[in-house]
Amino acid sequence: MRKILTTIIFILLTNSAAAKENPPEVEEGIASIKQENFLFSAESRVFADDGTPELLLKYKNISLDWIHRDDAENFFKVEVDEEIFSLMGTGVAWNVALNAVDGKNFAVLPSVGINLHMRIRPRLDFYVQFSGLTLGRRGHFSDFESGIKYFPQKNFSISAGWRQADFKLRRGGDRENFVSSGVFAGVRYDF
Repeated sequence: MRKILTTIIFILLTNSAAAKENPPEVEEGIASIKQENFLFSAESRVFADDGTPELLLKYKNISLDWIHRDDAENFFKVEVDEEIFSLMGTGVAWNVALNAVDGKNFAVLPSVGINLHMRIRPRLDFYVQFSGLTLGRRGHFSDFESGIKYFPQKNFSISAGWRQADFKLRRGGDRENFVSSGVFAGVRYDF
């Protein structure tokens, strides 16, 4: 038990754990698609219930998320994530973000969260993401997402899942509310 705890503490303190790379001849014999770390990715999604579009842009570990409900209501999220653990397509990461709503007024709330992704099959991943922060009676932010990703090619993926983003902030007499929840489908390309 002591060895297991020591190993877990060592992994958390070193901030990463990675599998040993296979030689090229072994890598060619593996039937699965090995995901590479691409520098830039762009993903477009549509929520099924009302057709709300969402755009996600990511450069290295910094991402921008934009949900455009109508001309008077937009949600923005700028997020920085850092991988804690990754091994054979499965991993855990933490994130910090600034979340903003542009409705009647512009309001911003920070959040912290955790991401988990797990390789189910060679071309199929399952993921869960949660972030949030509460400000007591003044407001709160929570964002939960769960879904699957299918990789027909190593730099192209198709995703489907469910997401709920809930942003509420009260400042004086002004209130900003943004709630988006539902099933989505999307496509992503890595550059």
